[in-house]
Amino acid sequence: MTYLAVFESDTWRLERDALARALASDWPQAQVKLASPGAAGSVVRDVEWTYRSEFGELEGYAHADGQGIYLEGPIEVVADFVVWYRGLVPVDEQIVFCDDLYSFDGVVSSNASRGDIVALAE
Repeated sequence: MTYLAVFESDTWRLERDALARALASDWPQAQVKLASPGAAGSVVRDVEWTYRSEFGELEGYAHADGQGIYLEGPIEVVADFVVWYRGLVPVDEQIVFCDDLYSFDGVVSSNASRGDIVALAE
């Protein structure tokens, strides 16, 4: 299942270099790949990463518009990344967590925990 953490803003976006730096700093075991501008798929998968944990492997990627991430993997690891991502986005920007089928959705608060995110998905 693909999960999304997205926001809509006319004034702010998470730049790809800032996302890549944050991934390298906060998730040093993650393998990060930046798309070459103009390359096939670079709009949808501007920044890609893979992270392995005791729960399994997570694949993540960010859209080039800087307003969301897509995550595939165990919900526990997905939840950790959503909480981390919330910390990268200004508090006044509302982040919505959902799946690709929009079978659930919920707002991610600035003090959300892993358990809060898992509960949204249940």
